[in-house]
Amino acid sequence: MKRISKILLLIATLILALPFEICAQNIRLTGVVRGNNGERIGGVSITDLGRQRVLGITDEDGKYSVVLAPNATLSFTCMGYSEEKVKVKGRLTIDVEMKSTAREIEEITVTASLLGNVVFEPSEIEVIGNYFHLRTRFKVPKEVMALDHRLVVQPTIYNVTRRKIIYLRPVVSDGREYLLTQERMYSFDIKRDTLSPYIQESQMSRQGEIIAYHDSVYIENNRDDYRSDVFLSVEDYKKIIRIDTMTIAKGTVNPLRFFDYQLGAQDLTDSIYIPKPELALRNDKGEVHLTYLPGKAKIDESDPHNASELKKLQDRIAFLENDPDARLESMSINGISSPDGNYSKNVVLADERMKVARDRILSYISPVTREFLKVESSSKVEDWLPVVAMMKRDSLEDKASELQAIIDKYPGKLNAQFDKIRKLSYYRSLIVPKYLPELRRVEYNFGYSLYRVLKDEEIREMYEQNYTQLSRYDFYRMFLQAKDDVERETLYTQALSVYPKFMLAANNLAAMYIRQGRSDAELLKPFIKEGAPVEVLSNQIVAYLDDWRYESADSVAALMPDSETTDYIKSVTRVLNGDYKKALEQFADEGGINEVLILLAMKRNEEAWEKAQELPDDSARTLYVKAIITNRLDMVVEAINYIETALEMDPSLREIAEIDADVKDLL
Repeated sequence: MKRISKILLLIATLILALPFEICAQNIRLTGVVRGNNGERIGGVSITDLGRQRVLGITDEDGKYSVVLAPNATLSFTCMGYSEEKVKVKGRLTIDVEMKSTAREIEEITVTASLLGNVVFEPSEIEVIGNYFHLRTRFKVPKEVMALDHRLVVQPTIYNVTRRKIIYLRPVVSDGREYLLTQERMYSFDIKRDTLSPYIQESQMSRQGEIIAYHDSVYIENNRDDYRSDVFLSVEDYKKIIRIDTMTIAKGTVNPLRFFDYQLGAQDLTDSIYIPKPELALRNDKGEVHLTYLPGKAKIDESDPHNASELKKLQDRIAFLENDPDARLESMSINGISSPDGNYSKNVVLADERMKVARDRILSYISPVTREFLKVESSSKVEDWLPVVAMMKRDSLEDKASELQAIIDKYPGKLNAQFDKIRKLSYYRSLIVPKYLPELRRVEYNFGYSLYRVLKDEEIREMYEQNYTQLSRYDFYRMFLQAKDDVERETLYTQALSVYPKFMLAANNLAAMYIRQGRSDAELLKPFIKEGAPVEVLSNQIVAYLDDWRYESADSVAALMPDSETTDYIKSVTRVLNGDYKKALEQFADEGGINEVLILLAMKRNEEAWEKAQELPDDSARTLYVKAIITNRLDMVVEAINYIETALEMDPSLREIAEIDADVKDLL
């Protein structure tokens, strides 16, 4: 027996020697980590310095949520920022600012040479995707060139609609004496001549020189009217001898302007992209009522109501202490005595009852919780008005009126009121046993913080107060409650202002804009990468196509996985970006006008005409396309008939015909 006692004593000693935090209540700490310029920092490591344990890292929005001891000290570290140490001190939310350690680099402005930035464009203006190709051949008569002259030919693409000019690659032809002089002037380093990259090797014959020219330039808006102008100048060593300008191409060759495809907007609906509910901090209250023996400060342990209330109190405190998402913050204890007897004695009794209740309640709470607990206590003597109210509750109107009359006759004088009330015939038979026990009590209120998922009405209330406090999930709940697109647009925009990487908000806003016919190609750019959701990639492709940025759309389509749906999207972008051969495989199976248009883009005019004759002449667009083909095949009479009929059926096509090099001459 003595040996067993020693073992038990040893175990008890070891338990007492354990660090106190092991038995302490843990709390959940949340917050946001920002840099000193205000940006949210993701990937910040959070370490409990006391336990030398990494608790977690911040997400892409700089948010974190960790469970730890209330007296812990944390270290926040991230490459490029100085370490920040923070003492928790029982707090539930702590936002951290980290200072950048990166040195600022002076801004350097690089100005490229003019020639290095010239944008080149084609001269029979053929549109392939977003590239305008200019192909021409021009003859330089020998009379134009002398042995000591230089000819400079500067092709351009002129946007007639917007009155903007784009310069293409120039062509320079030097006479033999002129070139030799230039070489001597530059110490036989002709590369010092800024036009040297464009000097043609002279092939001047007796009839002159034939120069074949082809250049292309990237242009996003191919729906405007264009023409190609060429500026020519002949100069000697001192001056320009002659300047001339001519237009060599009008309109653009672009049969795919009639290409028909159907790509709709797509919302993100997969649950994997829907934000998960986040716990939010909320304050609540609870209360407990205890009764006491008459004239004493001792809790009536025999009262089943007291046992029930104390058990309820114990359970609530245990929940708050054991749940890391909750924390007990404050307590208020108010001891109350009934008004029977001497008022001064009752005041003392109320105070004693409060102290007894306080000690009992605090005995249920751990020392660590008490360290951060704010406790307030008070006491008072109840008056007789609650008895009046209870009598009315029990339909004792006459007795209630009699009691009220005494109170009104001696206002504020509890001793005088008691002297009269105790003489009532029903005082000992009714008031003492039934009503006075209800007045002898202790009111207990505790305030606690609890993390829980908010209800929709709470989210709406918080939104109206300050929408920047909403989590992604809160915004998502607001999206679902929006009554129309106007409200949805506001919510999406606000959500992205708080969470710029909120993909669901960005995608669904982009989809809404597509449906409304006002696509925004910038919204989804931050999310475009391999592995991005098909809905996001598809919406970005549609936005690019709506903005005539075919090369960009094709680049995004290349990121898509292969499937029946994505194969169609990829074929559309291939066609519009100029990859006709591969796309023809898809649309040849479908037949119809799209196949004809692709054949025209490939200049397979005879095949296009063979397929076109299978199409019924029931639409202005079909007749217009037949006019293009017959005009290319020099079937001029047929071409004129087709274009005239097409314009009669749909006069709006004239606006296209006036900028279409394939039919412009027919007008």
